[in-house]
Amino acid sequence: MRNLVVVLLIAAASVSTIAQAPVTIFVDADGGFSSAMAAAFLKKKVPATVVADKDHAEYVLRAAPVYSKDESGAGKVARCLFLDCAGMNGFSTVSVELIKKDDSSIVWAYQVRKANSGPVAIQSLSEAVAKHLKDDYLKKQK
Repeated sequence: MRNLVVVLLIAAASVSTIAQAPVTIFVDADGGFSSAMAAAFLKKKVPATVVADKDHAEYVLRAAPVYSKDESGAGKVARCLFLDCAGMNGFSTVSVELIKKDDSSIVWAYQVRKANSGPVAIQSLSEAVAKHLKDDYLKKQK
């Protein structure tokens, strides 16, 4: 009887370990945004592993190209003359889709816009995507 209990405990531990294994995600994005997404997954503690080989992934996170628009010097002056200096540094936006590889279904999608541009925007956009992927999709799958 004692051996049976030990075997059942080991089996239960194995099942819980399998159930808690992180999903694998391949990030399909332009070079800079792909690297930023991998860093954001680590920073935001996303319960997923980013893989470099699409064949080893359960999901593909496909991102549209990041769109950035800088505010011109004349636009900044005109905006501030009317006391609306918000958005003076331009803006950036990106859209992403999480695709389940086995059936090609889109299981989650997100679009984010941040009021800045350049490298700061890439980091900000990627962290927003990682946070929402974690909170809106991955946490609900457990």
